[in-house]
Amino acid sequence: MEKKKVLSWDERHPNGDLSYHTFLDSFDDVSTLHGVGAKVALRTLKYYLEEEIGHELSDKEFLAIFFKVLNLRPARPLGGWSFQYGYVVPMAQLLQEYKINCGPQPIFKFFRVRNEDNRHYKSLILHIPHSSTAFPDGKYSFDDLDEEERLLIDYYTDELFVPEQEDKNICQMAFPYCRLYCDVERLINDPLEKNGLGISYSRCFLHKDGHGMVFRSFSGKREAFALYSDFHSEVSKKIVGLAERILLIDCHSFSALPNLLNSNPPDIDICIGYNDDETCPNKVVIGNIVQYFKSKGYKVGINDPFSNSKTFDVPIKYHSIMIEINKKLYMDETTLEKKVGFLKLKSEIKSLYELLLK
Repeated sequence: MEKKKVLSWDERHPNGDLSYHTFLDSFDDVSTLHGVGAKVALRTLKYYLEEEIGHELSDKEFLAIFFKVLNLRPARPLGGWSFQYGYVVPMAQLLQEYKINCGPQPIFKFFRVRNEDNRHYKSLILHIPHSSTAFPDGKYSFDDLDEEERLLIDYYTDELFVPEQEDKNICQMAFPYCRLYCDVERLINDPLEKNGLGISYSRCFLHKDGHGMVFRSFSGKREAFALYSDFHSEVSKKIVGLAERILLIDCHSFSALPNLLNSNPPDIDICIGYNDDETCPNKVVIGNIVQYFKSKGYKVGINDPFSNSKTFDVPIKYHSIMIEINKKLYMDETTLEKKVGFLKLKSEIKSLYELLLK
C-alpha cells in the first residue's frame, strides 16, 4: 500500500494562507508543526480554561477560541514562540475575555503533566432507592396505594439507569421495597417526619364513607428502620470495597403532576443535584453532565428545584451526584406504561456513563 505523503505547510498553503480554518482542528495538527511540547502545553491551557468555565471543550472548540480571542495565526508566528513561556501572558488575556481575572503567575503551575485525573471515575454506583412497588409482607400491596401515593414511586428507574449489558465498572444498589414502607433516602430524625414522610410514611385521610378520618402507616418505625439500616450497611460496604475514584449516582425520577412531595411540579426535564461538602464532584464533572443533557435538548435544573445527593457514612473519599428525570419523558403516569422515549433516554444515560468512566 502506498504511503500517504505528509504535505509541508508551504505545500498545503502555496499562497501563504495562514488561516487556521483551513486545516487546524486538533492538537495533533499543532504537534505536527511544533512538536509534542506544543501539544502538551496547549492541552494544559485547555485544562485550565475548562476548570474556569466549568465544563470540557473539544480540541476544535478550544483552538477556535484560542486563536480568535488572541488574534494569533497558528503556524509560522507560533513557530518562534516558546509555548511554556510565550503564551502565559496571552492566556491571561484570553481568560479576561471570559471575565476571568487571572494574572500570569497562576498559569505557570499548570505547565506540567497532570498525574491526577479528577474528572473521570474508575467505578460508578447506581443508587436506586425508590423504584420498587413491592412490600416485604402480605399485609399491603401496590393495589392499596391511592393515586397520590402512586405518584411518589420512581417507576422504571431500575431499568432506565441500568445498562443492558453488564459492566464491571458499574454496579447497582436498588432498594427492593416500596418507599412508602421504608424510605432509605430520609435522614434519621428527618424534618419531613412531622408530615408523615420520614423513614416510615403515615397519612390521615377521609374514610371512604365520608365520615371521620383514618390513620394509616404501611410499616412500624422499628420494621422500617431495620430495613433502612441493613440497606445503608450494604451500600457502605460496596463503597469501601471499590475503594477509589468512585462516583455514586443517586438515580431518581419526579412526577409532572402535583403530589404529596411537590404541589407545584417544576418545568424542567432533568435536575442535577450535589452536596456542598467533600462528596461534591469536580465542577467540570458537574458541568459536563449538565452540558451533556443540554446538548440532547433537555431543560436542566441545577440544585433547583431538587438539591443535594445521597451520601453514606464511610471512611473513604468518594463523590455523589443526583440525577432526577421528569417522568413525562419516558412514561404515562396514568397508565404506568412506558413511552417511546424510554429507550432513547436509556441510551443517552448509558452514553453519559461512558463520559464519566476512564
